[in-house]
Order: sequence, then structure tokens, then C-alpha cells
Amino acid sequence: MSADHPEDSGRTDRWQSLVAGAFLLEETLASKQGPGDAPGANPPALRYLDSLLEVFPSSLDPVEDFEGYAVRRMVLALRHALEQDGR
Repeated sequence: MSADHPEDSGRTDRWQSLVAGAFLLEETLASKQGPGDAPGANPPALRYLDSLLEVFPSSLDPVEDFEGYAVRRMVLALRHALEQDGR
């Protein structure tokens, strides 16, 4: 993080959010898995992806923040795939 770029703090926070959410999703899914239980990954996964869309909003400019834009596009694609799988 650089003092020359105060926006770096927000960018660091969103990466922390991404990692923390991934751990939480894994823990949630692991706690719901018992003998004979169906995985049921979609609702927790969709909630996690929705939270990421708040952290990586549509206002991201790919020219200024390609990494954030790439994450957003991946989240949208994963969300779409999970929704299709749930039908």
C-alpha cells in the first residue's frame, strides 16, 4: 500500500473481503455436509457471489482497474453458471 495512492486502501480491503468470503463459504459448506446430505452449495455460493458484486461494482473501469474488472466478470459468469445448474 502506498501513501501516494490512497485508493490502494480500498483495493486492499476488497482483496481481504474476497479471501475472507472464500474461507467463510468453505466453512459454511463443510458444516452443512453430513452423511447422506446433498451438497446444496448454491444458496451460500450465490450469497457470496452477490456480496462480491457489491465489493466489485459495475462502475469499475477496466482501463483503471483491470484486476477488479476481471474478478467482477468471473463472479458474474460463476453466478450465471450456478443459476443454470439450479434449474
